[in-house]
Parts: sequence; C-alpha cells; structure tokens
Amino acid sequence: MAKHILDYETYRDKVLGCWLGKNAGGTLGEPLEERFGREEMFEVDWYPELPEEGLPNDDLEIQLIWLQALQEKGPGLKSRDLAAYWLNCVNYNFDEYGLHKTNLKKGLLPPVSGWYNNWFKDCMGCPIRSEIWACVAPAEPEIAAHYAREDALCDHAGGESVNGELFNAVVESAAFVVEDKKQLLEIGLRAIPEESLTSRVIRRVIDLHDKEHDWKKARNIIKEEFYHPVAQFSPLNLGFQTIGLLYGKDFGDALCKAVNCGWDTDCTGATLGSILGIIKGGSGLPEKWLTPLGEEISTNVKTGGIKNLQAPTDIQKLTDQVCDMGERVLKYWNSGLQIVKNGAPAEMKTEDWPHDFISKIAAKKFWNYNPAALSFTPGTIEVELEYLTNPALTPENPAEIALHISNPQPEALEITSEFSLPEDWTLVSEETENFILPSRATISREYMIKTDTSALPLTDRGYIKIHIAERPASLSIPLVLVGGYRYLVSPVYQDLSLAEESEVEQGIFQQFPENWDEVWRTTNDLQAEELFNGQQGIIYLLHFVKSPEEKKVLVGVPNNNYMKFWINGRLEKETEKKVPLAPNEGGDGANYKTVQLRAGLNQVLIKLKKREKPLQAHLVISGIDEKQPINKGRALTDIKRTELPPKLS
Repeated sequence: MAKHILDYETYRDKVLGCWLGKNAGGTLGEPLEERFGREEMFEVDWYPELPEEGLPNDDLEIQLIWLQALQEKGPGLKSRDLAAYWLNCVNYNFDEYGLHKTNLKKGLLPPVSGWYNNWFKDCMGCPIRSEIWACVAPAEPEIAAHYAREDALCDHAGGESVNGELFNAVVESAAFVVEDKKQLLEIGLRAIPEESLTSRVIRRVIDLHDKEHDWKKARNIIKEEFYHPVAQFSPLNLGFQTIGLLYGKDFGDALCKAVNCGWDTDCTGATLGSILGIIKGGSGLPEKWLTPLGEEISTNVKTGGIKNLQAPTDIQKLTDQVCDMGERVLKYWNSGLQIVKNGAPAEMKTEDWPHDFISKIAAKKFWNYNPAALSFTPGTIEVELEYLTNPALTPENPAEIALHISNPQPEALEITSEFSLPEDWTLVSEETENFILPSRATISREYMIKTDTSALPLTDRGYIKIHIAERPASLSIPLVLVGGYRYLVSPVYQDLSLAEESEVEQGIFQQFPENWDEVWRTTNDLQAEELFNGQQGIIYLLHFVKSPEEKKVLVGVPNNNYMKFWINGRLEKETEKKVPLAPNEGGDGANYKTVQLRAGLNQVLIKLKKREKPLQAHLVISGIDEKQPINKGRALTDIKRTELPPKLS
C-alpha cells in the first residue's frame, strides 16, 4: 500500500499552475534583464512588454526539450543522455551554454563538460530548469533532486549553480503538498551544503525577514554582502527569489518584488512564479496575470534558438504529458506516492509531510561528486576515469589522469589494462598492465601523458582497453584530451600607454621577437596577472590561429580593464568601455569583434593594460552562423592554436 496518496486532479492543477506561473514570471522579468547587475532597483508593477506572440524564454524552452528527452529515453535518464539533446536541440550559446557545448563537441562528457574551462558554472543556466524534475516527481524531493543533479552536471559541474538547481527542484517538489513558505525553504536547504554560498544567501534572507527588515533594505543588504557584477550569478539571484517568496503579499506582488530586486530578472520571476503556481495550483492563480498571456508558450524555434522540438507548446497539452510522465517516473522509482483519481483521501496528514521530507532527504549523496571524473559501469566491473589536473595536453603541461577500477563481484578478477594513444602522445609508463583485482576491492592507478609536438589539434582522443579474463567483452574507455593554446609574450612596457603606438604594432612578425617568452595556457584564461610580474604597464601577446579555410569568426579579449587586438596586422578592436569580466563565446558588448580569417595561419596580437587592480583577461574565438544570428558564438573545433610560422619556430 502506498505511503502517500495524491489526488490526480490536484496534481494536474498544480502542474498547470507551475507552467502558468513560470510563464508569467518570465514574461514580467524578461524585458528588464541586463548583462550586468545595476545598483538601482526596478519599479514595475505590471508586465513591461506584452507582445501578441508572447516572449520566448530559455527558462521554459529547454524544459520542453527535457520532457522530450524523458519521453524518448525514459525515467532512467542520465547526464550523458541530456548531452545529446543539448547538441541536437539547443542552438543558444549564452555563457555556460556555449562553453559546455564546446566541450561536448570536443568529446568531453558530463560532468567534465560542465567543469572544464567554464567561467560561468556559478550562473543561472541550470537553476532555471528545475521545474520539469519537480513536476514528474511531485512530493518526492529526493527523486527530483536526482534528476536536477544529472541536469546541472552537464553545464555547471563543480559550481554553485548545481546547488541552485537542487534547491529549486526540492522546494518545487515539496510544494505539491506543503504550502508553508518557511517549511519549503527549510526542506530546500536540506538538499544543499550548509557552507555553500547558495545556502548562506538564502539563510541570510530568512534572517532578515525574521528580524522584520523592510524588503528593500533586505535587497540592498543581500546585494552588498553577496555582490557579483554579472547579472546571472546564481547565489545572488536565489537570494532575490527568496525575498519575493517571503515578502510577497500575493502572487503579483511577490513576482514584482523579486523582479524589482534586479540582476537576472526573468529567472527570479519565472522560478518564483512556478513555486507559487505549484502551491496555489492553476485554479488559484489570479486571472489578471494569466489572461494576457494565453496558454501558448512562445519559443525561438523560428529564429533558430531551439530546434527539433517535439514536445507541445500548448500549456494544457504540456501539463497532460508531464502528468503522464510523472506517473511513469513514480512507478520506475517504486515511489511511496500514488497518484489516484476520483478524489481518494490522503493516508498521511498534510502536516506530517514536511517532517518526513526533512528526515528523508539523504542530501550528501547529491553534492558528494567529483566534477573531474567520468564513470563507466559496463556490468562486470566499475571504472572511473579522473582528470587529476584538467583535460588539456601541451608540451609544457602533461596530462595527469587516474583510473579507479572496482570489482563488485564475489570472486577476484584478472584484469589487463592497455592504452591505445595517438602517435603524438607518450605514456610515461608501460602501456599494458596485468593485475589481480580482489572481490569487493578497488585499485587505483595514476598515469602521465606527454607530448613533444606543438602542432596540437583542439581535441584528440585515445582509448584505454580493459580486458577481464574469462568474462564477456573488453571495455574500451575513451580518453579525450584537448589541445592548449600557445602564446609569445613581451616584456612589460612600463612607459607605454594603450593609445600610444609602438614598433610592436607595425605589422606581421617575421622573426621571434627579442626578449619575448613562450607560454602555454590550458583554458581561455590568459592568466594575465602573472605575466606582468607584479609590474604595471603594457604587455603584448602574440598568438596564431590556423584555419582550414576562409571563415568569419568572433574574436574576443574579455577583460576587466582595457585592451586592443589586431588580426593579421590590422587593428580590429579596442575596448569600448570598461566592463566586468564575462568571458563567454558570444560577446560582452565591449571587447569582441567579428573578423575574417584567411586559410592557413592568422596572426593575433593582443595589447593589455594593467594598473593597480589585478588584471583578468581571456581570449575567446568562436564560430559565426550567418543564417541564424542567434547561433552566434558556436564551437570551433577545426582550427589549431598552437603552431607558429616557420620563421618564428
């Protein structure tokens, strides 16, 4: 007999409320969203824009794709399944979306795809996708948390955003049977580490509310104590979302308070709208806020933001399909919750639910993970491939990995491991190893891989074959390593200004510049501060990009000060205005330019300026889709960024 019973009509009404509330909150906040947070608060009390066709929002669109993934892959859905949908269905390249998709296209799997070279893993891309998991796991926050983590690891592994999605999914799942806002927050906090920044900011809002601070004062305190200039910073937005939840007098007032706090306004409004929609149900939401929007979810299918979408955009049809999937999910997990029709009474009193949730959530299993490790479970054994530094390989930076092989069988196994590597990679040990792995034991081995070649592709892969004597089929584990980036770096020019020209800027380099050094980088980060050796002034970085053909690309040197860059001797871009660092693949409004690469080697010269404050700067080179401008900043995998012209080598 089921431990809990939930009436189907109640369930459906709350799922409907989730999508209606999400649509309302996103539409309210979408026109106000900016790249960077602003000091002043907004003062909206109604939708700033109400276009007839509605406002598309990735917060909702991607969740339609996740429903499609559940329907096609089933309730056993994992991060690696979602990775395929990112590449097949999502063209957006905003921030973490673009960076992790570049990793996927280079061959890296989740969670490494979300962790490596991803400056935005603390941003809002995944906390906004939590509702689908709650709606297919109503009143089962632990199941919702499982799916939320699988989702978050794709593009935010190792970041605060994982905590944000876990928190939201758990709160929303519990909201199907718990209405008290403080209890919901307590349940959500149970699912994330207490020392995390996400937990701290939410607890701080609760404290300010308990002490009866005015909501505007609470907003300013949270902004100051947890400040980040990028509007999409997740912990700060989770705080503003909580302000709306606790201080809101009703649905509309709560949404407006959250949105008026600023920063990622569509995300805070949309998530809060969904939470309140689940609590109140669609039938309990005010018509004033719903009628202008209708029941059709606007998408960016026509403009190419998403593609290959099969899930319904009609909210009623969407609700029906989500509820059908919810029943499948609960059955798959052998849930203690049963969805029943005809108004059957619940077996457990409503007031008992919060205590049951709080005692039940085995929270640590959701945040105890290694973002740098890939797991493979073919059946006989379990294997984990761990990147001990990162997945990059350069002549100066060997790749260090570890294999952790576990034997869950009742008998010892005879194991042979064999490396099969590209000709330019060298394993600093024997390529084949034999050993006995005792029953219920784990053996770990560390390896170093080197390369002497400077002609590195952006990605390459080898394989680790593991053969088990007298057991079926060998296991072949892909070992993906990405190529780093090679630079020549000038001495520090202490008496040179950014505007003042020097002989360095005169054109194409014909020989290795005197007194310059060669450095390698394993991510987009130029690690500019260390290049100045504690001095102030100007430095130049010389870099070469080898393209197989003529093509337009987007080149950016996002930084927190000022810069110039030249392509093939031509000045292409100077920082228009000083902005906070935001090193994405699509632009920051100040430091990017679309340029034409020629076939073969292209010279990139960068001029950086440093003063008292530490300098941060990245070099980002991404693709352009001229047919679909919304697809700006897509991954480039066919260029090389390590070769020098023969005269400079």
